[in-house]
Amino acid sequence: MSATVETAVRPSPVAAANPARRDKIVAHLVRRVADAEVVDAPFQHMYLTEVFPADVYAQVIANLPERSAYRPLNIKRWHNARGESTRDQLFLSEGEVDRIDAAKREVWADMTSAMESEDVQRAVFDRLRHDVAIRLGCAQADVLSRPMYPSVSLVRDFEDYKIKPHPDGHPRTITMQFYFPHDESQVDLGTSLYKKRPLPYRLIGRPFEEVKRFPFLPNSAYAFAVNDCDERQSYHGRETIGASSGVRDSMLVMWLSSPMAFAARHNSDKM
Repeated sequence: MSATVETAVRPSPVAAANPARRDKIVAHLVRRVADAEVVDAPFQHMYLTEVFPADVYAQVIANLPERSAYRPLNIKRWHNARGESTRDQLFLSEGEVDRIDAAKREVWADMTSAMESEDVQRAVFDRLRHDVAIRLGCAQADVLSRPMYPSVSLVRDFEDYKIKPHPDGHPRTITMQFYFPHDESQVDLGTSLYKKRPLPYRLIGRPFEEVKRFPFLPNSAYAFAVNDCDERQSYHGRETIGASSGVRDSMLVMWLSSPMAFAARHNSDKM
């Protein structure tokens, strides 16, 4: 993930266009989070399947925005040999829902409202509270009472996109990514988790070992608590997307411990 710039002003939470659909998304996702297996190594994380009701996922796929609704996240950092962006992003929780064509907009208003809900936040934080407590420097019993600021965005990755192992950084507290492939043909495009190798490997330029790669399957997601300390380091990344891999569509939800804006720094070499 890229660095960001703090802002004193954040938009109000996104209002649902169809409150019944929004509530359906929230209730289903909360159940799936509660049922997910939480794994402690190399840091606390979980992988979920069937995260949305089947009919909602079909609506998600049918209403993915056109590329023109997105903007290059940072074309100076993520570009191919032709100078084209390899990562585009659409910041739904920062007023960019309106960039989506009106015919497709309602689904994303409902989805953003659901992801910003306190019920989803509490469900995710409850399952990862051990590592969240490390991140926040608090007792596990206090995790759910800490104020958080959700950031929701659509992400579209293209050929030659890659990002080396990194832990994410403050003010991120939990990172959750929802996968939006059309079918199972892109299963290898998931995010990888890493751990640092012993010093001799680092000295020869092989500092990380891939521990697991989440399957990039329809209607799936993963989540982990962000840490970069001696006790926990949430290293994750993505190897280069090949020419035959196709577009990698997803939704990124990050809960932040302090307000921060991402959209304002599109195309900045400081990101």
